[in-house]
Amino acid sequence: MAPYFSALYLEGLLLGMGLFAAPGPKDTLVIRQGVSRGPVWGVVAICIVADVLLIALGITGLGSILERRPTLVALLLLSGAAYLLWFGAQRLLACLRDQSMPDTHGGNSQRGLLRTAVVLGFANPYAWLDTVVLIGSIGAAKPASQQALFAAGAMTASLIWFVALALGCQRLTGLFRTPAVWRWLDAGVAILMVYLASMLIADSLDVFEVVLK
Repeated sequence: MAPYFSALYLEGLLLGMGLFAAPGPKDTLVIRQGVSRGPVWGVVAICIVADVLLIALGITGLGSILERRPTLVALLLLSGAAYLLWFGAQRLLACLRDQSMPDTHGGNSQRGLLRTAVVLGFANPYAWLDTVVLIGSIGAAKPASQQALFAAGAMTASLIWFVALALGCQRLTGLFRTPAVWRWLDAGVAILMVYLASMLIADSLDVFEVVLK
């Protein structure tokens, strides 16, 4: 029985790691706080809690509901693409205006940072695609007795990923001491967001093509 349970947990863990390792807005926020030695652990906690709640929401039924409504999935894909383009535009503007280097000494910076983390965690369509639609629909399709262990594996993946990302980025602090390096980081983030958005748009067009047939 133990290998059976281990396989379920490992399946959720590997799926989660594969999805969470694709950089998105939440990862970018953790990276920026990690390399700047900002208050990263509050951000990490919010990102993990958001993933846990959204995975649970998806596996308890919302993921399978969305999977049966391809038009809604296509709209969510387009919403995710729009969100990524907006996020990338913000980083590009910061790069062009030489405002990329974060100010970690502002009085309200930590509170605003945590609010940003909540928005990126819960109101980000891109995060919903990974957790609710993909992980949730796969988990919801399993027998009820298997769902909890599969979900636990996927939730553990979020914990491992964000903790490892924060620790790894803190080791790169020495490289991010000048505004120029921060501008290059923001430029790279902007390009990545455009690429990810284009992938989501292509996926949405594929879904619409199937619906129209």
